[in-house]
Amino acid sequence: MENRTILVGLAATFIGLTALLLVGGVVVSPVLLAVAVPFGVVAYLLWYHASGRLRDRVRVEADRIGPTERERARQRARAAENRRDAYRAAGAGGRGGRRSGTGGGRDRRERAPRTNGMSEREAYETLDLDRTADREAIRSRYRERAKRLHPDGEDGDEDAFKDLNRAYEVLTD
Repeated sequence: MENRTILVGLAATFIGLTALLLVGGVVVSPVLLAVAVPFGVVAYLLWYHASGRLRDRVRVEADRIGPTERERARQRARAAENRRDAYRAAGAGGRGGRRSGTGGGRDRRERAPRTNGMSEREAYETLDLDRTADREAIRSRYRERAKRLHPDGEDGDEDAFKDLNRAYEVLTD
């Protein structure tokens, strides 16, 4: 439910019913106390949802668990497409045995991996990482250095920042 007013109204109704059942349980019959418990639980859950805390908790839990299956499928599809592009750029042919330099699509310059004149070894040296670093290590080191070297910052160096960006592109493409 998106409408918080309805949720708050329902929560208030269940709180009122819970209070009424509690009073009735003390005055009339203890059986009403047992009936008041589920009403109290429902009132609490409605309030928890209406306050936005449930949504925040679900987001935190989803972030902790990691990417969804749909996101993993997208990542696998992008990786497969990158492999196909690299294969075509190497001149080994692609779909239907077509050579990468022949017509019918993007030209070879668009398909070739962009290295920006920097080798993979130089990219790892620029980021001060060893060749076994995973994507997360590359990303975190890039972000750390980008904050320091950004031209708008105190210690900003435009040329070093450009080299850093090129290195990151080489390692993430």
